Amino acid sequence: MLLYIFIVQLLILSLNASINEQRFPTLWFEAPSSISDYPLVNNCSSSSIMNNTSCRLIDPWLYLDRLGLYKILIQSTTHLMKTCSTSALFDGCNILVGLAAQLGWQFDSNRLFSNGTREISINSWWGSYNYYLSVIPFLAAVDKGIIHGDLFQIVKRDNFCSNSSECFNQVEGPMIEWSLFFDRLLHPGNCSFTDLNYMHDRCYLGPMWRAHTNSTINALPIIESKLSVLPSKNEQQFGLGWVNVLVLIGMARRNTNLVDMNNCQDLYLPKRILRDNDRPPRITDLPETVNLALQLLLSITIDSYPELVDDWVEATCSYKARKDARVAIYIVPVNKIVAAAFVVSAEAEILIYGCDDE
Repeated sequence: MLLYIFIVQLLILSLNASINEQRFPTLWFEAPSSISDYPLVNNCSSSSIMNNTSCRLIDPWLYLDRLGLYKILIQSTTHLMKTCSTSALFDGCNILVGLAAQLGWQFDSNRLFSNGTREISINSWWGSYNYYLSVIPFLAAVDKGIIHGDLFQIVKRDNFCSNSSECFNQVEGPMIEWSLFFDRLLHPGNCSFTDLNYMHDRCYLGPMWRAHTNSTINALPIIESKLSVLPSKNEQQFGLGWVNVLVLIGMARRNTNLVDMNNCQDLYLPKRILRDNDRPPRITDLPETVNLALQLLLSITIDSYPELVDDWVEATCSYKARKDARVAIYIVPVNKIVAAAFVVSAEAEILIYGCDDE
């Protein structure tokens, strides 16, 4: 048993070898740090602002503007997370950093269809999906009083909601879940535990991942028409597969701090849009770990996914089981046997002790 644990530790250390710094998303330091950093305009037309009133104009279809929403959100919540530094405006331990890191990866890999600019195409399926993971939590945080500042107006494009009232009408579930997450930060209640890892899992990661999953479920039908714009069948399947995998990752409540997210993206996510002639695990210009992850992801069919989710629900319904499940989902692309052993361990934990919390 000790030898087995040692082998697993070596495997994880080898995967984590690239972790040595907090690498910020591209252009992070150029993004707005407060609402007052956005341009001031006159005669705002938002229904929530009186006519002829000046306000800050936020265009979430500009990469820097959207990245700024994350930057402001992270700076406004870090001090509310007891597992983070209370003195820093920005701390890589903040679990909302994972959202910003995903936007950065999408920009770097041209999945936002920026094509060398700093704009996000309205036709980008990835950019449209991310809209509901950036604008929605930002508006919910403003509603809760977590984010303060000047009056602002979000530029309206297509059928995307652009203020709290519209977004409650369009995606009520995500607005409620993000609001509950911010409620937990503001009013921790029974979230004072001596075990900081348990507190992190229950009080922060749990409600955050529920909001994330709810955003995913509600966004996919809205942006369905943009899937066909993706330039290959492989990319279409990868996009849908990745958001499905995120649901599984969320059920295991994997950490989404900056270092862990950078490492996960470096290991497993392709740095370019997939082509129809890409055949993992033999894509020569992508690393071996990315090839293995793509091979696994593209092998999950629509028919097999519901059963996979059902099994995963049972393996992730307690804190101790989730610790094993997190290891399993992290290493499964490179070692299915070891991953399976951790799943069995998680299931045994549930069988013996049952589910233990929300």
